[in-house]
Amino acid sequence: MKKFFLMLISAIGALCSSTTALAYDCEVDGIYYYRTSATELEVACKVLSDNNRSAYTGSVTIPATVTYLGKTFNVTSIGEYAFRDCNSMTSITIPNSIREIKSYAFYNCTAINSLTLPPDLTELGLGAFEGCSSLIQMNIPAGITTVEDELFFGCAALKTVVLPSGISTIGENAFTRCTSLLSVYILATTAPTCAQNAFERVDRTWCTLYVPKGSNSYQQESVMKEFFIEEFDGKGENILLNTQPK
Repeated sequence: MKKFFLMLISAIGALCSSTTALAYDCEVDGIYYYRTSATELEVACKVLSDNNRSAYTGSVTIPATVTYLGKTFNVTSIGEYAFRDCNSMTSITIPNSIREIKSYAFYNCTAINSLTLPPDLTELGLGAFEGCSSLIQMNIPAGITTVEDELFFGCAALKTVVLPSGISTIGENAFTRCTSLLSVYILATTAPTCAQNAFERVDRTWCTLYVPKGSNSYQQESVMKEFFIEEFDGKGENILLNTQPK
């Protein structure tokens, strides 16, 4: 799986290296968009090539609505590869209007150390934060039921993650090479199904898996039983406030 997508990214780059391939319909205030319906826009990748790394820099704020050619659109999604390789983008503010963050949206955004996901998010694509090597913590919203393949692959600074009560699956290489991971809070009372390689290169003797009190299924799950498991009574929305990484 990992090898396939790396090959795909390389192929796209090769195809576009000689010609700049635009990947958006319009640009407003420095942000690029693709029109997905008569009333909605998706934040887009500027170009399908390595040149996209300069598309977004510094602090970026995505607006909830955009007016273009006299018409107002709702911004409801962040597209595939939208911020790919934007390693000079230091922070991003995502509005509550965003419902979908698609695959590899923040691929290799190495300067971002934190971001807040909108509460009504329902889709978080595979590899969305792959290579975000400065990302320290993440609270996954309640509407997400699957930790997709490679979601946090190579997030070497990631220390704390909170997964919501509806999580049922943790995919392949989801946390592979998250070598600083210390705390994983899972609010689901039943242990999610976990790919055997989901936590490759995570030191499970130091990383603590926090689960709701009385959730005995975690001790039986083939991958999670290898962690140090501790029960807790905390509420998910308050966890990161009380566990700021140092």
